[in-house]
Amino acid sequence: MKATRLLMMVSWLVLLVALGVFTFALRQYQNRPKQAQGGVQILAESPRLQVLGEVKQPFKFTDQWGEPFDSERLKGKVWVGYFFFSTCVSVCPIMNRNAIDIQTEFLNNPDVLLVGFTVDPENDTPEALRKWGEKHNAQKGKWYFLTGDKETLYKLSIQTFKLGVSEGDDTHQILHSDKLFIVDRQGRIRGYYSGLDRNKVQELIADVHALLKE
Repeated sequence: MKATRLLMMVSWLVLLVALGVFTFALRQYQNRPKQAQGGVQILAESPRLQVLGEVKQPFKFTDQWGEPFDSERLKGKVWVGYFFFSTCVSVCPIMNRNAIDIQTEFLNNPDVLLVGFTVDPENDTPEALRKWGEKHNAQKGKWYFLTGDKETLYKLSIQTFKLGVSEGDDTHQILHSDKLFIVDRQGRIRGYYSGLDRNKVQELIADVHALLKE
């Protein structure tokens, strides 16, 4: 009789331990970062993104295929932008490599676009940008590299997006920001992210998903 009671107590103890392990594992699974389509982690919950500014000034440039690109094309889209130049040997190659993750994630979603604005339009002709785009597998209709009037490009960077840009010095050809930014469907700036940090780019991807649901 005592042996039977002892056996029952041990069985209940084992059951309780197993239940505790299962509950812990379930919580860990539910709280894990979700996987996006491209294999990039998405945070389980994204906080509501603040409005950090607005893109009020219309612009018109030329893309890497020599075609005109008007800011009207971005209306109603969630788009990711940044400033760069194709002969940059420091931050730009890293930024563009990380931006490939964004294109991969949203390749089949026409509501998401990528836009790179050159800060060296004298050298970044459409032909130079086309070669740059091919190097990064930029897909036509998804990822645009834009060139045009230098003064307009610099004003866009400094005044609209609050990202510094200036002529370089003996060690840096042109000084510019390494930030990627998101603009929502209403033309509002909703976030800035280091283009040098792939984890931050993953956060950006998560936030794009959140903005698509707004």
